[in-house]
Amino acid sequence: MKKNANRKEDGYISFDPEELKNTTQEGHPNDEAYELLWKATCVSSHINDEAKESGSVESDDIYPTSTQEVDSMEEYLNQAEAALKEPDQEFSARINELREVVQWSRKRHWKLNWRVVVGVIISIFTLHMWADSRQGDVNKAEEKLVLIKNWKEAPIKRLDLTSLEGQQYIYSENPFTSMEVWYDREQRNVAHYYYTAIRDIAYNEEELKKPDLSDELKDFYKGQIKKSKKKKEELLERFEDLQKADFGDIQEMATEAAEEIADEKRSDARFVKFWNIFFLLLIPLYIFAARPHGYTISRYRREADRLGWVERIGLWLSGSLLTAGMGIGFVDIVTKWSDGSTTRSDDGTGPMRLALKVGLFLAAVAVFCAVSCFLMLYATISGLIRNYNWTNIKNKVVDISNTAAEQIRKK
Repeated sequence: MKKNANRKEDGYISFDPEELKNTTQEGHPNDEAYELLWKATCVSSHINDEAKESGSVESDDIYPTSTQEVDSMEEYLNQAEAALKEPDQEFSARINELREVVQWSRKRHWKLNWRVVVGVIISIFTLHMWADSRQGDVNKAEEKLVLIKNWKEAPIKRLDLTSLEGQQYIYSENPFTSMEVWYDREQRNVAHYYYTAIRDIAYNEEELKKPDLSDELKDFYKGQIKKSKKKKEELLERFEDLQKADFGDIQEMATEAAEEIADEKRSDARFVKFWNIFFLLLIPLYIFAARPHGYTISRYRREADRLGWVERIGLWLSGSLLTAGMGIGFVDIVTKWSDGSTTRSDDGTGPMRLALKVGLFLAAVAVFCAVSCFLMLYATISGLIRNYNWTNIKNKVVDISNTAAEQIRKK
């Protein structure tokens, strides 16, 4: 282990436990004191009997993992100090460090990762902008409902289904501008899907005629035919309903279609807003959860190392994407003219290079934010479970509730 001035502040020891085991000498006046000091060093459940006997104990393993182990370590230290026969400067230094471990274990310590907090804050701002964008989509979808409500009645131009064979799908940014536009588009698109279903049926029936088909393929093609026939019937029914519809019916159909779009956009907006609020509330909860007792910190030290690897990999990937984006330059064509002047012009790849550069920057931010959100969520859940005795908290809440109820009854 690396020794430095800050290790004691972080609850670390500066000596090697194996050296402490070897210090014990049979027949020495302080032999009992050193034996007790060694027992104090080995109270942690991380240390097995074999390690205790051999003395090959890792420094990271000596830390208590529960209040009982902290109490046990302190008791051994008191006994060791009482058993000391002759002054021993080295003994005093080691027992003082172990007392600092006891004191450190009993206190709560902030274990915040500020990189994670920064990543989640960036995520919140990103989600906020995304939520605004989604709300804009909701507003646009609701405007369609207003347009439909304000439709003016006009002559209805009905189309013949047989004349629409081969009809391509019609995409329109806003087909709800008028009854005529929506009704014409709806007839044509229903016809498009109707004839697509007919072609699917014919294709699958042809496939079924092929020799040596496996039973699995036969079942697959039969299933596809069944689905396509059902879809064909539904589309035919829809087209017939359109032919029978008057202005009020058409307006109602269009309203249902626009309402579906609006509901979908509202759902998307609520989803983004939920995660925005969730991570906004998660930050203070993470800070509350990331304040464990020292002995609790020792219980998940190895797990923290594994999560540290997740963070390092995420930061490496994010940094690599950022570096790659910064490394993309723009190619200029320099032209020298006969009069000695020069001009510069883009080689034509400027927009593509700029798009790639921005894309890499956005990907770097996305990776950093995703890793930060995952680490904060995991650390908050594990921290709340480990760092707080919820049974005691529950009992206190119950006692307070019972006391309040008793006082109300007395009144």
